[in-house]
Formats: sequence, C-alpha cells, structure tokens
Amino acid sequence: MNEAREAFWADYYDELSQRAEPWLDYSNERVQAQTFGAVLSALGPVVGRRCLDVGCGFGQLGRALEAIGANQVMGIDVTSQFIERLRAQHPSIRWEVGTLDNAAYCASLGTFDRISLVEVLQYVSVGPTLRQAWELLAPGGRLVVVVPNRECPIVARAMQRFPGKYLPPTAHELASVGDALCTLGGGSWALQGMSFAEDQTLNPYAISNWTRVPAFVTAPNRLLFAALKVSEPSLS
Repeated sequence: MNEAREAFWADYYDELSQRAEPWLDYSNERVQAQTFGAVLSALGPVVGRRCLDVGCGFGQLGRALEAIGANQVMGIDVTSQFIERLRAQHPSIRWEVGTLDNAAYCASLGTFDRISLVEVLQYVSVGPTLRQAWELLAPGGRLVVVVPNRECPIVARAMQRFPGKYLPPTAHELASVGDALCTLGGGSWALQGMSFAEDQTLNPYAISNWTRVPAFVTAPNRLLFAALKVSEPSLS
C-alpha cells in the first residue's frame, strides 16, 4: 500500500472508530447485515476451520465466525483503536494490527482455511493484496471478497470524493486476478453482483447468480468474489 494512502485511511478510520454506528462502509445496518450474510454463505462450512478476517473493523464478522464453530479466528486491521477494543472485549479471538502488504508479517501467520476481505480492496493494490491472501490460504480453502464496483455510478461519486485514494476494481479486473490466482495455485473462482433492489422490504440488495462472465446489464453496487483453492468443487 502507498504510504500516503495508507496514512490517510488509517486516520479516516481512527475517526470512524469513535462513532457509535458499527456499519462503517455501509449506509445502514441492514446493508451491512445482508453483506455479512452473503460473505458467510460464500465462505461455506467453517466448523473446525481456521479463519482470517482482513480489515476486521468492529469485529462483527470475526465474532460471527467464532459463534458458528470456527476453530480459530483472527482479525487484522490498520486501525489500532479497533484492535485494542476488540482485544479487551473479545479475548477468545486473536486481534492484531496488520496489513497484507507486509511480507514478513504475513509469513508469521501460517495458513488459513477461510479468508475474508470485506471493504478492503478499494484502499489497497488489488492484485498484490489478493495474491498475498491466496498465499495464506491452505489447500481446500476459500477466499471471499466484497468490494465496491468501480463501474457503478454511486461508487464513482465516492471516487470523486477521495481522488487517488479510493480505487475499487471492476468486475473484469477481479476476473483477471481470479484467473491468475487459479493458474498459480489451482482452483476456481466466481463472482456475484450486489445491486440495490427496487423493493427493499426484506433485503436491500438483489444478488445475481454466480458467474465467471461478468456481463451485468446494470453495473452492480458491490462485487462478491470467491475463490476456492484446489480440492473443493467449483461454485455454481
């Protein structure tokens, strides 16, 4: 991660960590709740697995993973305020200040069966970050990402607000990285589009089917990307 960009977002989330609202990158708790539900579904069974949540924020996803049976859960974030609070409140989970762009730090972590990056890739270099996450993934493991879609007009406004600092990928860029990862390590990938529904009575998002051909009629707000590292069946 570029040092100036990293410092900017560290300061930005330091401020957000002091607020009462726990949904951070989302407009409300319903959007965050459905997103976490989609991530948990894409991660698949976690009972007895070792899980890493990158960009853990307030720690909701990590705590959910522990609650549904993960053997070990680790959450990392660049914001020390989050980590200090989580260590005090939820000591059964391992919480650390860290990033995936630190090779020596990553080498100390071992491997994981499930890795999630929710609302992270817009702040970092997409390809190198996903390659490092893939290296941390054990055979048979799953990597799941949620990221804004650069082709969505709503996301374009956020890019204008943070020029040069908020840089989400397109679906085709994610697909290209997915192809490269699976060529290197063996496996498969697919993605879904998450678009705000016309009727949001039950859920804010309408979520597309899994696809390896990202040809959406209307650009979705978010992209949900999942990759499986050998020895598990393809997403369909």
